[in-house]
Amino acid sequence: MGLFYNNDVAGSGVAKKGPKKKPFFRFFEIFGNKFWTFFKINLIYFVFCIPVVTFGPATAAMTALMRNIYLERPQFIFHDFWQQFKKNFKQSFVIGLVDVIFLSLAVFSYRFYTINIDNNDYYWFFYALAMAAQVIFLLMNFYIYPQIVALNLRMGAIIKNSVILTFANLKGNLITLAFYLLYALLVLFFGVYVLILAPLLPFAWLSFLTVFNCYPAIQKYIINPFYEANGEKNPELPDDDGEAVFEDMGGKEAPINLKKSDKKGKVIK
Repeated sequence: MGLFYNNDVAGSGVAKKGPKKKPFFRFFEIFGNKFWTFFKINLIYFVFCIPVVTFGPATAAMTALMRNIYLERPQFIFHDFWQQFKKNFKQSFVIGLVDVIFLSLAVFSYRFYTINIDNNDYYWFFYALAMAAQVIFLLMNFYIYPQIVALNLRMGAIIKNSVILTFANLKGNLITLAFYLLYALLVLFFGVYVLILAPLLPFAWLSFLTVFNCYPAIQKYIINPFYEANGEKNPELPDDDGEAVFEDMGGKEAPINLKKSDKKGKVIK
């Protein structure tokens, strides 16, 4: 008898077409399995982001690793990070510079409007517009980097798709955005204490959350229709329709009930 289960009774096996885990449980299963891997990826990402101008390529490389984790593909962390950093450098470098500019404008607008908002009622309107634009751009980033690493598209098409997906996947976007805002509040209230932990977390955690919530929308609205139009199946999806040489009988076994043995050790029938 095992520590937590009985070896004398046959298990149900792994059914070929058994029920899939719900996203909530699958997220935490992957998160638990890759918990220490996220620390390693976060540290590599932090080191590559130190020059600031490499923010975009480093983010694209980390996104590529998170996509592999989401798709449950094997990878060599540093080797694959470096390869993706080089491979997607051109497109991600441009987006990274835009991100840095937008982040600087976000900080400036926050300080400017919070200081002067009492002096002019119209500032509330302009502050709301600025915040809305910054939030939409952040949501677009949830899709820009995954498309850069997963698809062979021009930047114009990537931006267009990102705008559409920003409004098509509102539930996933809002859940992801809530965690980004939570981290921003932690930085705001605890400042240096949170920043000290930046080399170890939470960038990898947020990146995985983003990919987990947003990449399925890219599959649904962009990747799957492309393959369906060509009469093919998205190779990223599990292959449940293939004809196997041997049939998987998982889940069909009859329980094995063993009777007590006699004094000589033979099984009594």
